[in-house]
Amino acid sequence: MEERFFNWITKRTRIQLRKDEGLPWPWTEDKILQEFKFTNAFRERDKTTVWFRENIRDPLKNSPDVYMATIIFRWFNLIETGEKLIANRLHINWDPEKAYQIITPLDKWITGAYMVKSPTGKNKVRGVCETITTVWNDRRKFLSKHPFPSLQNMCTFLEGYPFLGPFLAYELVTDLRHTYLGWDAPDINTWANAGPGAMRGLNRIHGRPLDFTSKRHDWCKEMQDLLAISKGNLPTYVPMLEMRDIEHSLCEFDKYERVRLGQGRPRSKYTYKAPSLTEEELGKETARERRQWLGPKNKEVK
Repeated sequence: MEERFFNWITKRTRIQLRKDEGLPWPWTEDKILQEFKFTNAFRERDKTTVWFRENIRDPLKNSPDVYMATIIFRWFNLIETGEKLIANRLHINWDPEKAYQIITPLDKWITGAYMVKSPTGKNKVRGVCETITTVWNDRRKFLSKHPFPSLQNMCTFLEGYPFLGPFLAYELVTDLRHTYLGWDAPDINTWANAGPGAMRGLNRIHGRPLDFTSKRHDWCKEMQDLLAISKGNLPTYVPMLEMRDIEHSLCEFDKYERVRLGQGRPRSKYTYKAPSLTEEELGKETARERRQWLGPKNKEVK
């Protein structure tokens, strides 16, 4: 089963590389990967993370401002909201009332990738703004602890804030690991926070019941074992993995196996959208050649 796990990483990485090269769809012969949406094996390659990295995280990676800028963006985790935050410099100079005013008119302002909690009975936008303000007002406490003894310790600290929670805390730590606050963390390749999906992926690999979730079980050790053998089980074009990549891929691998074995389906199907070409790019191609290049536009992949 370990072979199937590494095969999933290989296939998903090959899709991304072929897409980056501008090759025509489909980028894989795997029908499951054609039909359903799976995130990249490497979180750093996901669209939202790429935008965040280029527009917020990397420009601030050596500055204390990166801490709150990361929290503010990831609490919304939507590029359109991030653009508004940057335009108003709210990512480095937080103002809850101003944020409320600019975010409220947006048709969509928050991620659908995970559940975002806020105080019960309050307007959702205002509630999120207030929870961010709580962390903002306490930001010097976090910064004073640098360097943290570990990413795990940093995650535990962040989980202590109201409505932040283990999932979001782990996402934040994953980002901060790529800044001065986490570059030198000693547990980059020894710790990852195994969520329910990663646990199911490990259960599949080790032949356990899928619903096994014991907190006393050493999930990290099993992820460390996979990381240790990853280089010998992956082609050279797959980048070097870290523990976070193992944990992230285990979750997606579980989704893949669920479909393969007829145990369920991911909630999202993949819809291929052909790139928009300028007249100059199209050149002198005939209408027939254009259709062949563009492929099935806005059509659900089967």
